[in-house]
Amino acid sequence: MGPEFLTLGLTAIVSAIGGGSWVANKILERQSEKIKSTVQQLEMQNRRLDHIEDHINRMPIEYVLKVDFLREIQGLHDNFRQIHNKLDTLIEKLLTK
Repeated sequence: MGPEFLTLGLTAIVSAIGGGSWVANKILERQSEKIKSTVQQLEMQNRRLDHIEDHINRMPIEYVLKVDFLREIQGLHDNFRQIHNKLDTLIEKLLTK
């Protein structure tokens, strides 16, 4: 075996190691990008779930407030109905005199 074969063999080994490390680096970069995108998607889903949870937690408060509002409006309608009835009786009394 001459020095040419030894040099050729060492060059081939160095090239194989360099090429293998380049391929391994590319594979690791792609896996890292996939993991980052998956983490970002999970964070976005967590934010959406937090938003939905906040909305659900506020719903009973808003619903109770709406029910109270409707109850107050109904009370106002009842008061106006009583006033209307009293005014009708006053007008009837005035017209009969």
